[in-house]
Amino acid sequence: MTKGRCLTWAGGALAATVIAVGAWIAAADPASPQCWGCLRVLAMQLPQVNPQQDPSYEQGLSPGSVLPALSQCSLDDSELPVLRQIIKIFADALDDGGVAYVAAHLGQVPTLTADDRARLLDGARQSLDSTWRHLVDHNCRILLRSLFDDGGGRAWILHMIELGRTAHES
Repeated sequence: MTKGRCLTWAGGALAATVIAVGAWIAAADPASPQCWGCLRVLAMQLPQVNPQQDPSYEQGLSPGSVLPALSQCSLDDSELPVLRQIIKIFADALDDGGVAYVAAHLGQVPTLTADDRARLLDGARQSLDSTWRHLVDHNCRILLRSLFDDGGGRAWILHMIELGRTAHES
């Protein structure tokens, strides 16, 4: 499958991200099926050897704790800059400022609609930390890099992707 088809299949831009956050928080409609082949291509872009690979990290994370994030992440490059801006707002709010900080700074993101802001703010009110973690995990590139940086090896990440693909096809 080509990258263009994967991007199209994986979903829209920022609105899809915000909707997915709202769905995760409010248990609304499920996310679109994942392009597991696309995830594999992204994982293959990681270095083959992780100098910080930690077998205890890999053993400590069951497929059940990794696959939900992999199955819901987005492959759309266009949402990266705005998503990173939103993630930074939530990260700064966690350090100092809380929900009031999120409310004040989401207004400075011109591409967010009023509904997007309301959903993100609602998520912040319910759990600032959980919403921040979900936003970080939602983007595949960020998620795969995070797994790698935290001590996962490329082979382990590819194994998790294969488990997700196999589970989705059954």
